[in-house]
Amino acid sequence: MKKERPSLIKFTNTLYRVTQCYTDEALKKYELSNGTYPFLMRLSYKEGISQNQISRELGVDKAMSARSINKLIELGYVIKEQDENDSRAYKLYLTDKAKAAIPEIKDIIFNWIDIITADFDENEKDEIVRLSEKALKNAIRFKQGKCRKDDGCE
Repeated sequence: MKKERPSLIKFTNTLYRVTQCYTDEALKKYELSNGTYPFLMRLSYKEGISQNQISRELGVDKAMSARSINKLIELGYVIKEQDENDSRAYKLYLTDKAKAAIPEIKDIIFNWIDIITADFDENEKDEIVRLSEKALKNAIRFKQGKCRKDDGCE
């Protein structure tokens, strides 16, 4: 292993924390946070999905989804409707308030991407996305193979 590779963890952790600070501050006027806005973004592409499905798609546990969805309902961004095919499940939909806010929220996110890739050329932007996707797939594969509920992982 090359000496500088352990710094990859430092870089990704620091980038994550700085991104959290940026999004928390930029989304404050919507009363949204780094933990809630991804649910709105997912629903903006796929309304009517279940809470379990959104948990899987965002890679978060059910408890985190429940807290975030309940917060979004409380803020008037999301409504839950009982699934007519499964009385135990609910489908999630955006409210008009959410639909009005989403274009500006997307602008905030795209602005952050522009900030962190300011001195990248187009090839570098494509490459960082490609490599990040590859690293994420490896991490998910590891989690699926190594983490089990009885190990304390979910």
